[in-house]
Amino acid sequence: MDEMILEKEALRLPARERALLADSLLASLDDEATRKIEADWVSEADSRLEGYRKGDVSASDGPGVLRSLKDKYGK
Repeated sequence: MDEMILEKEALRLPARERALLADSLLASLDDEATRKIEADWVSEADSRLEGYRKGDVSASDGPGVLRSLKDKYGK
């Protein structure tokens, strides 16, 4: 029951304060597995950026990709 009260109070905070609270809560869950996953994603992002800069990978804008998917799958 206390969780519900805490959640309601947190949701009353302004967006910026909720974001700071969420960041703080997520950081408190930080463990070795999370750090490994984050490091892997950083490595993947670096690899993709390098591929893009070399011309090996092309880029598409987000709204265009979403339109294409909606056209293809009808949703």
